[in-house]
Amino acid sequence: MNGLGYSVDALAQWLGGPEAGWLAIAIAVLLVQVAPLLLAVFPLAAVGQIFERKIAAAIQRRHGPNSAGLEGPLLLTFRLAFCFLPRARQDRLFAGFCRLPMIRSLLPLARRLGLGQLAADGVKMLGKQDIVPRSADGVVFRLAPYVALCGAFLPFCVLPFAHHVVMLESDVSVLWAIAVSGLTVMALKMAGWGSGNKWSLLGGMRAVAQMVSYEIPIGLCVAAVVLWCGTMDLHGIVAQQYRPGVLTLTGWNLLQSPFFAVLAGVFFFAGLAECQRTPFDMAEAESELVSGFNTEYSGLRWGMFAMAEYAEMVLIGALFATLFLGGYQSPIGEQWIVGLHPLPATLLHVLILGSKVLLSYLTMMWIRWTLPRYRVDQVMRLCWLTLVPLALVALLGVALTMLAIGGVADGAAYGRLAARAQLAPGLLGWLFAWAIPVAGGWLLIRAARARHGQRHPALLQLTQTPRPGGHG
Repeated sequence: MNGLGYSVDALAQWLGGPEAGWLAIAIAVLLVQVAPLLLAVFPLAAVGQIFERKIAAAIQRRHGPNSAGLEGPLLLTFRLAFCFLPRARQDRLFAGFCRLPMIRSLLPLARRLGLGQLAADGVKMLGKQDIVPRSADGVVFRLAPYVALCGAFLPFCVLPFAHHVVMLESDVSVLWAIAVSGLTVMALKMAGWGSGNKWSLLGGMRAVAQMVSYEIPIGLCVAAVVLWCGTMDLHGIVAQQYRPGVLTLTGWNLLQSPFFAVLAGVFFFAGLAECQRTPFDMAEAESELVSGFNTEYSGLRWGMFAMAEYAEMVLIGALFATLFLGGYQSPIGEQWIVGLHPLPATLLHVLILGSKVLLSYLTMMWIRWTLPRYRVDQVMRLCWLTLVPLALVALLGVALTMLAIGGVADGAAYGRLAARAQLAPGLLGWLFAWAIPVAGGWLLIRAARARHGQRHPALLQLTQTPRPGGHG
C-alpha cells in the first residue's frame, strides 16, 4: 500500500502487481485523482452555464441559446487544417463535410442544445484582453481567481464518487472539505481588495460577511450528521446509511427523523448562500454593486470566478447527497449493485450520484429564476435569526434522540468497508425520533395560525389587492 488511497493502491496493484513500480503508481494517480478533475469537474462550469440558460428560457417561455451553431468553429478548423489549399478548395471541402449524413443531422441538434453558443462563449472569454487596473495590487489581483478555483475544486478530492472511486480517503475528510472550501472566502476578499475599486471592495466585504456567516449553519448541520453517524469520514457516513435488503433508502439520514429534514433544508439554503446564488447574490448584484468583487476582471480571470461558482453548486449538491441521501447509494437494491464487478458498479454509482446532484442543481436553477433578490440585511437576518436557531434546535433534537436510543448494534458490512456499530432505536428511540418532533411541529403550526391567522401577514401583504389611488 502506498498511502495514496484505496483507489490508487488498487489500480496500481492491478497495473504493476503486488510490488507496483513508480510508473504504475503515477498512472493510477493520473487516472484516479487528476482525470476526474480535468475531464469531469472542470467542464461543469461551461456546461452548467448553457444548462442554466436553457432552464431560464424554459421558465420565461422564450428561445434559449440556440441562435449560434457549430458551423463557424468547424469552418475555422478547416481553415487552419487546410491552410495550404486555396480558399475555394477549402469551401468545397467544408461543404462536402457538412453534407455527410451524420454531420448533417448533428449540426441542427448542436444548435438546439446550445453547443454553438458554448463554443462562442469560450472563444470570447479566451480572446478578451486581460486588463489589470492601474490602481490595483497586481499580485493579489492576479492570484485571487486561482485561489477561488482551489477552494472550489479541492473538496472534490475527498468526495466518494462511487464505492471504488475516492480520490483520497481520510478519517477527517468532512472537516478537510469544509476547511479547504474556506479558501473561496479569502479569494473574494483578495479580489475586492486587490482591484483598487471601492465598488469591488464593498462587494468583497459583503461576500466575505455572507459566506462566513452561512458557514455557521452549515457547520451545525454537518456536526449533527457526524454525531449521528459517529465518523467524520465521508465514505464512512455513506456506509452508515447502508441498509441491506430491497429498500436501501430506509437507512438514509434524511428519513431517520424530522430533525434531519430540518437540517437538510438548512444545509441546502445555507449552501445556496455560500454559492452566492439568487436570492443570496447581493454580493455581486449588477444593479446595486456593478457586479461586486469581480467588477475589474475580464477574460479568462472572470471565467475562473464563474467556473468556481458552478463548481461550488455541484459540490453543495454532492455534499447534500452524501450527508443526507446516502451518497452514491441506490434507493432500491444497493446490495445487488455493490456485489457487481467494480467497473459496472462504479458506472452505476456515478450515475446515481450524478442524478442526485442534478436534482439539487435543477432546484437551484428553479430558485434562481423564480425568487427575487434579498437585501443584504435580510440575508444576514435569515442566517442568524432563522437558520442558526433551526440548526441548533435540530442538533439538540438529534442528540436527545441518540440519548433516548442508548444502545447500538453491529451493522452490516458494506462491500469492501467493514461492518460498523450502528444505533439500534427501540420504542423510546422512535418516540423521540418521530412522535415528539411531529407533535412539536404541529403545536407550533397551531400557535402560529392562532396568532397570525391562516396566512402569514407578509404573505397577505404580497397578495392583497391594492386600493384605488393608494399604494397597496
